[in-house]
Amino acid sequence: MMKELNLRGNALLLKGARVLDPGAGLDGVMDLRIVEGRIAEIGPALNAGAGAVLDLSGALVTPGLVDLRSRFGEPGQEERETIATGLRAAAAGGFAEVCVLPETTPPIDDAAGLEFWRTRAASHAARLLPVACVTRGGSGEILADLAELVDAGAVAFSDGYRGLPGAHALRGSLLYARQFKRPIFQLSADESLLGGEVHEGRASLFSGLKGIPSIAEDIAVYRDIRCAEYENAPLHLQLLSTRESVDLLREARERGVPVSGDVGVHHLCFTEEDFLASDYGPGLRLQPPLRTEQDRRALIAALKDGVLSAIVSDHRPADFDRMDREFSYRPFGASSLETCIGAAVKALVETGELSLGRLVELFSDGPRAVLGRPAVRIAVGQVACLSLLRNESWTYRRTAGQSRGVNSPWEGQELPMRGLGVLNGDLACLDESLAELIRV
Repeated sequence: MMKELNLRGNALLLKGARVLDPGAGLDGVMDLRIVEGRIAEIGPALNAGAGAVLDLSGALVTPGLVDLRSRFGEPGQEERETIATGLRAAAAGGFAEVCVLPETTPPIDDAAGLEFWRTRAASHAARLLPVACVTRGGSGEILADLAELVDAGAVAFSDGYRGLPGAHALRGSLLYARQFKRPIFQLSADESLLGGEVHEGRASLFSGLKGIPSIAEDIAVYRDIRCAEYENAPLHLQLLSTRESVDLLREARERGVPVSGDVGVHHLCFTEEDFLASDYGPGLRLQPPLRTEQDRRALIAALKDGVLSAIVSDHRPADFDRMDREFSYRPFGASSLETCIGAAVKALVETGELSLGRLVELFSDGPRAVLGRPAVRIAVGQVACLSLLRNESWTYRRTAGQSRGVNSPWEGQELPMRGLGVLNGDLACLDESLAELIRV
């Protein structure tokens, strides 16, 4: 279990961890002293001094990790996830900051909604980064008051899983958002080619379920990139899943188009073959669907060469009532905040595809660059925004987790890394085995 702590007025010594911050050139076993929410000292074998000492031998400390795409349920769908359970799940997964989509009831499309979120999240160490609706009610029609939303703290704009349905809506949104230096988060899909449940290919052929073709994404990605190029406005394409989409993004970035992209952790770990072998298991009814091994390889290559800027959890929890039904009647999505880092390490680092340092960049510097925010560094004088992780095998069980979601494809699977918690200034959310060592 995770425990929230307010460390104001307390010193804390993190002892014996591997500190990994590629941007600062740090990679080694050392100690960190935190005083008044800031990093006061870094070095080997620091004296204990005043305050609590956390023995982190065998653990990993990184700059605070960021998830660019999660969905909670509050307000209106608290049975899926509340702000509290979602942010504790984020901390349990090692995420210090989480971009939360505005798909709630009602949608977050005004300053009052953002203030509600801010108030509910204020006491939590994992920081909620609010993504507000581009259009009123997320309808894809009339633009929301983006100026008001920026003033209220929105870090980006998105109509969530629906996306902006056409070029006209996207152009207007890009033109409006450009003046505020906030990206549009877009899930690119041609609505006329949707309506299926799995990848159009072997998955649809052998399951008998209606397929979603790759071109549903590819056509929309081309359209959306051209809109961003025409308006010279920042656009971030989320959950890319096909090799053709990656090629389009690569070509656009080479032309200097202000467009970036990310990939969901599921599409790095699974393919349509895993779906076929799963016996319709939980968490594999995804939007976009799991594609081919060739697509997965193209996504990994794009992470290696920097075409894709980030890996996201795409946390989309569902409660038992929604999942206790036939596959075709279940909601799309998977509960994945608590398993995202471990799953990425298993799929990418243990297989030799990426170094651990590169993976940290894809969860820290990359996402912050997408948001236009400065990188977080582990350096003396900096606010302590840190993720704590441990290299050890563990088995995910939803009954022992923080999220309310029951739709995890990693249920019962062994993963090689787990989160121990996060520090954000004076606030901490730590695994209770660590939290019990601190008296505040």
